[in-house]
Amino acid sequence: MPSAEPTADSTAEPTPVPSGQVAELERGGPLPSGRYTRSAFTPTIIFEVKGGEWYGQQLLSGFFDVQQDVGSPDVIAVQFARPSSVFGEGGGSTTVATAAEAAGVLRGHPGITVLDESEALIGGHTGVALEVEHAGASLAAVSLLMVPPGPLGIAPDRRLWVAFLDTDDGLLAVMVGGSVAKWDDALAAAEPVLESVTIGG
Repeated sequence: MPSAEPTADSTAEPTPVPSGQVAELERGGPLPSGRYTRSAFTPTIIFEVKGGEWYGQQLLSGFFDVQQDVGSPDVIAVQFARPSSVFGEGGGSTTVATAAEAAGVLRGHPGITVLDESEALIGGHTGVALEVEHAGASLAAVSLLMVPPGPLGIAPDRRLWVAFLDTDDGLLAVMVGGSVAKWDDALAAAEPVLESVTIGG
C-alpha cells in the first residue's frame, strides 16, 4: 500500500488533545495523545492513540490511516476503508454489500494466503476478520479492495488483518498492516487503537 514520509519528528510527546475532546485527524505527526476522527469519512470513526507514536498519513474520501515507522519496510498501519468491491477468484473485483460477501470474495483470491479467519468485534459491530499475506513469487503488489481513491493492495513480505463490518452506513473495513517479519509487533501496537474505536453516533 502506498505510504509517505512523516512531516515531523520528535522524541518528546506533543501537547495532548484536551480530555473529553475529539481532534480532527490531519496529515503529519507525531500525533499528540488523545481521541481523533476524520470528519469527511462515513460512518463516524473515533479512535484514541498514545502520543508520539502515530502519524496521520493517507487521508482520502473513502480511506484513511495512522502509521508507525513511516517509510520503513516494517511500517505499521491502522486503516479504515469503505470498500465498494473486493478482488477475489480470477483476480477480478466483485461488488459487495455485506461483511459476509466481502470475506467470501477475498477468501478466494488466488494472490493471497489466508492464514486465519475469525469473528471480529470492533466498536460494538460484529463482522468477519481475515488475516492474509501475499502468496506469489512475484514482487508486484496484488489488489485486495477497491475504495473511492482506487485499489488497495498488499506487497510481498507484508501481512494484513482485515475486519469487514456491517454498519448503518454500509460496509466498513478496519485493517492492520505490517511486515511478516515483525507481525507480532504490528498487532501489539494496533491493539489499543482498535480497542478504542467507536463507530457511528
